[in-house]
Amino acid sequence: MRALQIILGVILVGGLIATVWFMVTAPTVQAPVSKATPVEITQAPLRTDIPPPDTIVFDNKYGKVTFTHKLHYERVNGNCTVCHTKIFPQSRAPINYGKALHRVAEAEGTACAFCHRVGGTSFAADSHCVKCHESKQ
Repeated sequence: MRALQIILGVILVGGLIATVWFMVTAPTVQAPVSKATPVEITQAPLRTDIPPPDTIVFDNKYGKVTFTHKLHYERVNGNCTVCHTKIFPQSRAPINYGKALHRVAEAEGTACAFCHRVGGTSFAADSHCVKCHESKQ
């Protein structure tokens, strides 16, 4: 039994030494430094010459989210500037409102949580997942 313990100890210590050696001697690759000037991202002007879509569907791993744009548009009496571009850019870009970002957005009052948070102007998103996300059963 003692011999087995010694053999296992030698193997473990040898493995640890090999791991440290590979970590220390491994080549490091540095990302090339770009000398290009930073690109300025500008917001497109608000389009009021076209009617807004009735719904917008966002893909999400927790179930697609169908945003009822028509309902929100009517709620603010057609005043697009309530949300655009103050809260949302006027684009079909993803909101990046993943599970961890839900809490951040609720704490900061950003994205959907601008209104849909505890103390917001509409129902709080917490514990009401199926009001926005389709059920994945």
